[in-house]
Amino acid sequence: MKLIPEWEAHDKCLMAWPCNKNLYNEIIKDARLEMANLANSISDEETVYMYCNKEDYNECKKYINNQKINIIQLELDDSWMRDIAPIFIKEDNELKCINFNFNGYGKYPNYLNDNKVGEYISNQFSITSYVNDLTLEGGAITYDEYGNLFSTESVLLNPNRNNPEKAKIEQTLTSLFDLNSIIWIPEGLKDDDTDGHIDNILCPIGNRKYLIAKSYDLDDLNSNNLTKIKSIILSNLSSIDSNIELIDIPLPSKIVVNDKKLIASYINFYFSKHKIFVPKFNVKEDEMVYDIFKDIFKDKKIEMIETSHINYGGGNIHCVTMNVPKNVN
Repeated sequence: MKLIPEWEAHDKCLMAWPCNKNLYNEIIKDARLEMANLANSISDEETVYMYCNKEDYNECKKYINNQKINIIQLELDDSWMRDIAPIFIKEDNELKCINFNFNGYGKYPNYLNDNKVGEYISNQFSITSYVNDLTLEGGAITYDEYGNLFSTESVLLNPNRNNPEKAKIEQTLTSLFDLNSIIWIPEGLKDDDTDGHIDNILCPIGNRKYLIAKSYDLDDLNSNNLTKIKSIILSNLSSIDSNIELIDIPLPSKIVVNDKKLIASYINFYFSKHKIFVPKFNVKEDEMVYDIFKDIFKDKKIEMIETSHINYGGGNIHCVTMNVPKNVN
């Protein structure tokens, strides 16, 4: 398989400074403070590269003030690095990457700068890259170490992505990533601004284990949806391997920031060598999720970080980070 699971060793972490004032409005300062805190925390584990617009450089440098973080001036439209960075692969024992098309989720008019970020990064680090015109955000796919890729039809098959038919997408992804199977889920979380990215509902963690979001609120629109999703994944994976384990991770209680209900998930976390960085929402589920993660990742420290204001913009820790794999030999 060419794709490199996220839990394998990282060389660096890529991030982007919040800049979309139309999206964040008056809370952009809070989002930036949370981003700085997240970057500083991750920098204790691995080298961080923070990209920001020229006009935000001095503020970014002031907020971060960390010699372990490289601040790079780059024209950006938004801060969702997971979706605009290259997808890294292993080919012929060499780290390479694929730059896919990004179109602002088919709904935001300002995306042309973000669509150039992948090329900039591959050139910056001298990583051999391929270009593919499929519209594919990094948060729209997740994958395990067995050649299984997971995605949602509500994203990749959405007319606003201008992608070809399903069979053509499958052919492209299977060829590019040397996949054994593609497991399709009809949709992600309701009202997700991305149309339902998979990284809010499912995360493979290795050794046939998968974290899956679960709603315990029967009045939640996602309750029945997530139950169906779990059944689909279980059915598909069980036909491949009978030893899989799906671990329920509760969704947080209702969270409102600036009169906006957040679409939030603890699944949206980041792996590092010694830690797992998990969103903290200051709700009752925080402690429950901490205990679950602590039991699962016995060899890592679980660090929960407040990110509600980042989440206001539509994503969370996984969405604003992209891990660059370290060793591919």
